[in-house]
Amino acid sequence: MKGGYILLNGKFHRENELLYTGLDINRLSNGIKESFRAENNVILFAEENYSYLIKALSAIGLYTPKDWDLLRLKHDVSRLLNKNHLFLAASVNINFIQRDGKTDYQLTAEEIPKGFYPLNDQGLMIDFYEEGSKSDSKLNSFEPSSRFLWILATNIAQSKLKHNLILSNNKGFACESIASSFGYIKDNSAILPSQTSFGYQPPLISPIIKCAKSCGLKVLLKDNISREDLLNADELFLIDNCLGIQKILGLETRRFYSTKTTAIALKLKELAMKEAGAS
Repeated sequence: MKGGYILLNGKFHRENELLYTGLDINRLSNGIKESFRAENNVILFAEENYSYLIKALSAIGLYTPKDWDLLRLKHDVSRLLNKNHLFLAASVNINFIQRDGKTDYQLTAEEIPKGFYPLNDQGLMIDFYEEGSKSDSKLNSFEPSSRFLWILATNIAQSKLKHNLILSNNKGFACESIASSFGYIKDNSAILPSQTSFGYQPPLISPIIKCAKSCGLKVLLKDNISREDLLNADELFLIDNCLGIQKILGLETRRFYSTKTTAIALKLKELAMKEAGAS
């Protein structure tokens, strides 16, 4: 039987075991949450994910858990996947919560389709989020700065029967999407939101930039991406830290090609397989 266990501070617990008080649940909402992909018992792009988590902990003012480093992260993920019989592909969820002057460290995992970031065949239908914008803070690049906005935007996306929405910063420029980032292709350039756009910057962005360059594309990081930039793009895609590149079929009434997006996605797959084989 797959699943059934979580890992809290290095110790296994049943998923239905009571581990937190009501006060702890409130603290959970203020901690760090992130997800990443593992295949064949290996974290894909482990160094990028670990570096992101260290920076996020520092930005939010949480201590790094005792004796926690990249080696332990890899080891604990491997233990968790083995315990839950998730031997092929899994989405691993990591939480950090401050409690009693220290930082608790929790891992959970669930099965996802294997394939080293398989590309979605049909393409997603998305829209713009009109009901709010993201505020500027020192946590811009990290999940905590967007968590509650993502919850609100998800409700709107569901009501519109859309797969995702493009979110804007308080200057009205596109900066991220729900639980992901985005990029677009115009002519021979791949354009992504810069860190100063206020947008969430998932760990997978760095490998994707490398892949885009290896496809012969010029990569630009842009502060002010307008609605018109996206609607006039040749191709549009989302960047999901677990799923990889997700190609977009439509934004509002605009429809997109996906030739260069597919090429980048195939390079990402190759890079991920190479890393997994080398680990």
